[in-house]
Formats: sequence, structure tokens, C-alpha cells
Amino acid sequence: MAQTATVVIYTRKDCSYSDAALSELKDNGTAFKEIDIDEVPGAKEELLRLSNGEPITPVMVVDGEVVIGYHGLG
Repeated sequence: MAQTATVVIYTRKDCSYSDAALSELKDNGTAFKEIDIDEVPGAKEELLRLSNGEPITPVMVVDGEVVIGYHGLG
């Protein structure tokens, strides 16, 4: 039986790229944990650590691999 990817996605409100990534994850039936960097204490600092200081959303961590920005998941 194939394992499903573990996906954590850091988002922010009013970010069309975050919205597109979330929509694609939902459409694909991918289980994920969303962390809104404006709502979750410490999340903005974690996003900056993961993205090497780039204040960009979304940032996804897929099975431990960091994906910065959204360019389609396919």
C-alpha cells in the first residue's frame, strides 16, 4: 500500500498563490495541515527559517522537502 505524502503548507490571507495551492491540494484529495502565518504564533518566524529569509507564501513542506512559492503541484 502506497503511503501518502505528509504536507504542511504555510499560508497568509489575501495571497492568491496560497489560495491556488490550497485549492489544488483539496482537488487532488491530498491531506495537509495549513498554518496561517498571520494567525499562528511563531509561524512567520518558522516560514522565514524554511525559506532562507524570503517572506513569501505559500511555503510547503512535503515529506520533509521545502517547496517555496507555488508553481503548480503537478
